[in-house]
Amino acid sequence: MIAGGGLAGFRRRLLPLLRVEQAGSRAVVQNFTKVNRYSCLANQLPVVSYFAQQNLKKLQVSPNAPTGGLRFCSADCATNKFDKNCIDPSLVATYDEIVDLPNHPEKLLIDVRERQELADTGVIPTSINIPLKTVTEELKLSPDAFEAKYGRKKPAVNDPVIFSCRSGVRAGEAANQADKLGFKNVKNYVGSWLEYAQKNNLPLEPSQ
Repeated sequence: MIAGGGLAGFRRRLLPLLRVEQAGSRAVVQNFTKVNRYSCLANQLPVVSYFAQQNLKKLQVSPNAPTGGLRFCSADCATNKFDKNCIDPSLVATYDEIVDLPNHPEKLLIDVRERQELADTGVIPTSINIPLKTVTEELKLSPDAFEAKYGRKKPAVNDPVIFSCRSGVRAGEAANQADKLGFKNVKNYVGSWLEYAQKNNLPLEPSQ
């Protein structure tokens, strides 16, 4: 039983959040993100599923719908705002931002792939490598120990930190870990190595 007006009341409160604006691509992207978030809720609150599905259908026929297609976010969206399937655009690092990093030494790019992956494919300039399984531990190092180990100043809580991996999944988890540690200026490079490599004619995968 849903409190506060039952199903009809719930529907009245939910539908405005899922309404698709046709005025421009920015509005569509914003609503696309909201729909993804509510489709996540469907895993925990089945009544949401119907409304999310209806609005997904509207987005699919919209001429301004995102070109990458529609995605259902994973169950992790409820606990990880950096999940690539439901991340807010303001938390995404773009390719242009990544290639401009040499001009912004105050921004730290952390590649959380395994070392062998980097050896087999390549690295993004200015990045340091901290495998996902050790991110929390390494970000707890003292500033002196961090700089001695990685040759870069340890970011303060308000310094920009960007995470990348192969496809944005592990980077989202690493960003979530940093956020939980108190870092307040964190982004996920959702395109990660696959986007960077494709744009720079580098190996997407290890050579066989």
